[in-house]
Amino acid sequence: MKRLIVNADDLGISARRNAGILEAHLRGIVTASSLMARGPAGADALTRLKSAPGLDIGLHLNLSEGEPGLPGHKTLVDSSGRFLGKVEARRRAREGLFDPSEIERETASQIETLRAAGLAVSHLDGHQHLHLYGSVAEAVARTAARLDVRWIRLPADTEEYRKLCPVAAGCFRQYGLASPDHFAGSALSGRLDFDSLIETIRGLHEGVTELMVHPGLADTADGFSGPDRERELAALSDPRLRSLLLQAGVELTSFAGLQ
Repeated sequence: MKRLIVNADDLGISARRNAGILEAHLRGIVTASSLMARGPAGADALTRLKSAPGLDIGLHLNLSEGEPGLPGHKTLVDSSGRFLGKVEARRRAREGLFDPSEIERETASQIETLRAAGLAVSHLDGHQHLHLYGSVAEAVARTAARLDVRWIRLPADTEEYRKLCPVAAGCFRQYGLASPDHFAGSALSGRLDFDSLIETIRGLHEGVTELMVHPGLADTADGFSGPDRERELAALSDPRLRSLLLQAGVELTSFAGLQ
């Protein structure tokens, strides 16, 4: 059996991204979404989620951009108390310069923030896939297991992440966490449209696949928050998809649906 989770990242980053994700769920094939606990538009996301009780929600763990959920970190933040940005955060993660106890506390804080808002957190993935790097993987896995978050992302569809996933996967299994059998989406970044989506669906393997997507309404004229978001939204909401999924023998599901 081929089963597909269509998981939209970056819920909570902006109101226009939120609107696109909810539309892709209510009108399209998005079955799950990852919410940034302290995202700039987190309150907007929570309001919109009231109209989408069937959307499966997980944590989009952020350890690299903006402000942390807890004060007092020393290794995760700069002198102003803000996260270090993608490049520096990845460098420190690779070199083992983060204090694992800070990662555990911050991960727990973000999970509990979502739960305090009344959300069941079924899965976890990392903003910019930082949860795969070095000792970060073990600290995140240990915390997720302790707080009963069972599912975690393994994005092994590009060379960069494929190198990181074997070690991370072993760590995740050690703590009893599970990941879908297959992953797609990283290689589609910036080029996901209806044709590439159908090509991906027709090429799915037996088992469960997580497809990472980023639908939304454009916030900018170009760049990652630009028109690509609306092209993804149009593809994911295309009315032809349901019959094409049926023809391909693919069943839509969610992380919560696998538990």
